[in-house]
Amino acid sequence: MAAGGAEHEARRILEIAEGFMKSQVLFTGLKLGIFDLLDASADPMTAVSISEGIGADTDATKRLLDACTGLGFLRKLNADNETEDGKYQLTEASRMFLTTSSPTNLADWVGHLANLYGSPWADLPMAIREGPAFSTHRGLERGKTFKDIYSTTKGFMGAMEGLPTVFGAKTASAFNLTEFQNICDIGGCTGPLAYHLAAAYPKASISVFDLPEVVKVAVARGPDDEQGQRVSFLPGDFFHDPLPPADLYVVCRILHDWTEDKVLTILTKIHDSLPPGGGLLVVEHMLGDDKTGPEVAHKYDLLMMLCTGGRQRSGREFQRLLSSVGFQEVTIRRTTYPFGHVLARKQRV
Repeated sequence: MAAGGAEHEARRILEIAEGFMKSQVLFTGLKLGIFDLLDASADPMTAVSISEGIGADTDATKRLLDACTGLGFLRKLNADNETEDGKYQLTEASRMFLTTSSPTNLADWVGHLANLYGSPWADLPMAIREGPAFSTHRGLERGKTFKDIYSTTKGFMGAMEGLPTVFGAKTASAFNLTEFQNICDIGGCTGPLAYHLAAAYPKASISVFDLPEVVKVAVARGPDDEQGQRVSFLPGDFFHDPLPPADLYVVCRILHDWTEDKVLTILTKIHDSLPPGGGLLVVEHMLGDDKTGPEVAHKYDLLMMLCTGGRQRSGREFQRLLSSVGFQEVTIRRTTYPFGHVLARKQRV
């Protein structure tokens, strides 16, 4: 290998190995409340005022703030040439995605990932050795349902809302769904994707089917605008209760939570509940058919293995799964980050 190529490969390996350091800078900024503190301030803040606001050491805080600046989370203004002291403010992206006051807040989801950093991610070698037994050791026995592991705490609900809130418009436009008049988002949490669907398809009736505890939160927190008024929330458990009538069901980041037997149970129930010609839209972090990418799907595949015993799937695997329960006309689109999309139909009359 040529010297230049060897250096490039060494750097690539080190960047992967050191990636956790970048994550910890972001996780720590969130855990200490730095982004929300700056969001609440009318003016840029010094390291001293920020350290006082979060109750931390001034020098250590300054070093963290500079690291956040280097990673593009903050801007540093008017740095003194001798002391290098300055004032800090949020970037536009950080204000949009890392503050809890923002409607496009990803902070809860990133915080959820931070909570998984020590365990289960540190247990990945054990999970690889043990296989499916690992998730059982973590308490997700095969007989349990999502109700057993779901939480309606603000942080968890915010984590579940984050990606569909930010990327849901791409899902709504992945296929032309105008022919469907009654769209039901199964396990749709507080409705972030449903609101995007309502905006994209104003003539359709949009509903969310989720656990009663989730529906209570969703109704209390729903937006008071036209899209908010058009989305209805229906309580129930998709394993145990009949599905609401619909001609298109949506499952966004649902199937990856479950082992194959439960996935088949969900898909069979959806197929049986649809009218002839009805559709199913699947939204997941989709692997390529050769399983060599994309990176985002690999990360979430391992996360599901660690946390729930589930997995991410390729388009070919979805084709086989959906066909096995009777779906036809399976169309796969993998082109949008972070999700791939599958549209399948029950046999037409």
